[in-house]
Amino acid sequence: MGILVVAEHRQGKIQDPTWEVLGKAGEVAVSAHTEVKAVLMGDAVSDLASELARYPVNEVLVVEDPRLKDYTPEGYGAALAALLEHEEAELVLTSHTATGYEFLPRVAADMDRPLVTAAMDVSLVDGLVVATRTGYNGKVAVEIAMEGGGPAFVTLRPATFTPPEPGPKRAPVTPVDVDLSALQIRREVQGYEKPESEDVDIAEADVVVTVGRGIKKKENIRLAEDLAAALGGVVGASRPIVDNGWLPRSRQVGSSGKTVAPKLYVACGVSGAMQHLTGMKGSQTIVAINIDPTAPIFSVAHYGAIGDLLEIIPSLLRELEKA
Repeated sequence: MGILVVAEHRQGKIQDPTWEVLGKAGEVAVSAHTEVKAVLMGDAVSDLASELARYPVNEVLVVEDPRLKDYTPEGYGAALAALLEHEEAELVLTSHTATGYEFLPRVAADMDRPLVTAAMDVSLVDGLVVATRTGYNGKVAVEIAMEGGGPAFVTLRPATFTPPEPGPKRAPVTPVDVDLSALQIRREVQGYEKPESEDVDIAEADVVVTVGRGIKKKENIRLAEDLAAALGGVVGASRPIVDNGWLPRSRQVGSSGKTVAPKLYVACGVSGAMQHLTGMKGSQTIVAINIDPTAPIFSVAHYGAIGDLLEIIPSLLRELEKA
């Protein structure tokens, strides 16, 4: 028994959310006195298996088959289900990406086991898996307990956990033979295309300057853009800004937008509703600028400035010019 982490990879690279899942799995394993095994499914993935083995896992289980060369829900679902016939686990984790929340629910349903998606936290105590996620459109945090007797399945929200560092020792890599003779794949991957867009990906930025209602009008967003440029970052938005059409939805931070965890997050005129906090509270350093001293954003901020952002941001810019 233990924890299985299903690694996500694409075009010869382990996807970043997988490292976060490994980090959280390691924390849970230490507190529960159990072990973590990584599961890698694909074809000719020995290099990726070696990379995974450098991280804090007890073993890397590799399922290789030509039909698993590219991700499909049928292929990953069948391979994981077959693996779980021989590998006992209390908890199966993967990231809540387009891949994770497509194939993992089908495995849980086929095995008639509980599933929690987009979890913000997970723990394992005396065989009981407890996952935490938001409910009521992000207004409350809900703890869901899943009884033992088989694996519980959980997808973890990206940009929420800290990735581990590789260690000096390598975990053993074990090939696992599974019977996929009955596998029927209904789709064929022709290739991968990166969308052409002039917009930035706020989830990848080290610095995010987010504007909320306190910016007052669209023309004032230029102040946040100047601050972001001075800090080497990008501009994000709360939902009201996007709903007003002042910034594109790709810039929205929160439970209905993107989850970000930059090194520096500057919230300008953002009140800090729970839906917004869900999408940014994993940031390393949070600075809040708000005229309302009771704004919820201050509850998660490491540093705060109470006042009119239209006065504070220009002052910050002048100081940054001197630096």
